[in-house]
Amino acid sequence: MVEAMLAYKQLPASVVEQMTQLFRWLLWTVEIGLIARLLWIGGRAGWELYRPPPGPPPAPGALARVLVTWILASAAWPLAGSLLMNLAF
Repeated sequence: MVEAMLAYKQLPASVVEQMTQLFRWLLWTVEIGLIARLLWIGGRAGWELYRPPPGPPPAPGALARVLVTWILASAAWPLAGSLLMNLAF
């Protein structure tokens, strides 16, 4: 374990900077898509309030999927950073 820590090399700043920018853009794109999906689910739930569909409404399940996806997308940033550090060995 100590030998692995001594063998640690820092990634070049240009690589880290580009990867950081790429991950930020990717995360923002995913979050914008999830916000759009939340708006769609809210609009659909409002529509179904006055025109109920036959059967159970799909809005609660769709909302849960969006929130779980959002949590996973937010957790991906530190995981990607740790993978980049592991690749520098």
